Amino acid sequence: MVSSNIPVIGITSTVVHHNQILSYHLHEKHIQAVKRAGGVPVIIPTGTDVMCDIWVRICDGIVLSSGEDIDPESFGAHPSPHIQKTSKKRDETEIQIVHHALQQKKPMLGICRGAMIVNVALGGTVIQDIETSHPNAINHQQQAARSEPTHHIQMDQDSRLFQLSTTSDIQVNSIHHQAVDQLAPQLKKVATAPDGVIEAIESVDPFSPMIIGVQWHPEEMASENPTMQKLFDTLVMESQSCS
Repeated sequence: MVSSNIPVIGITSTVVHHNQILSYHLHEKHIQAVKRAGGVPVIIPTGTDVMCDIWVRICDGIVLSSGEDIDPESFGAHPSPHIQKTSKKRDETEIQIVHHALQQKKPMLGICRGAMIVNVALGGTVIQDIETSHPNAINHQQQAARSEPTHHIQMDQDSRLFQLSTTSDIQVNSIHHQAVDQLAPQLKKVATAPDGVIEAIESVDPFSPMIIGVQWHPEEMASENPTMQKLFDTLVMESQSCS
């Protein structure tokens, strides 16, 4: 928390090799969407549990960003041959971030990987590879531009997500091969793809701070799509009570 009443939104990041140097990386569109919503974005690196506690206290809301596969060890499973790049250190950091955000009653938005890590942090599991686990699934790894919607989702009309979008049937992009599997007890499914793959989750408690996870990438569509930007607007608005 800072002295200004402008909410500070922490966005998780990952480590990559850039010019043969280990560097922290975050897609800029996460940052731009938070700025448009009126928040002040700050990047959260990986770190210890104590560091995560401090970062969450500094921030008024959290975005768990997209990125690598979730390591199956993080939810007690053996790795599939189809697992791609993982980061156990990032998994551990983000799981701690989720726990501290819950304890401190800070709102959270999980995007793609971020939705799955919220589920894992609270005791759920992940489909390691949709194509092999669900052979009749639609293509969830689109070849179209990241900003282009490629399939529709059906939303629960009693959900917070539906209240944000004002319609139960919206078009989303799809850039993932993992997905939420078994839901954590504190979460519920609120949207699915045409093949039944879970596309959005949220807290079962309607009075809790915002906890929404979406499997698509709203940050890629938000500059042109008010429904997608509304996710970030709502996170920042709910974060104001913590600022």
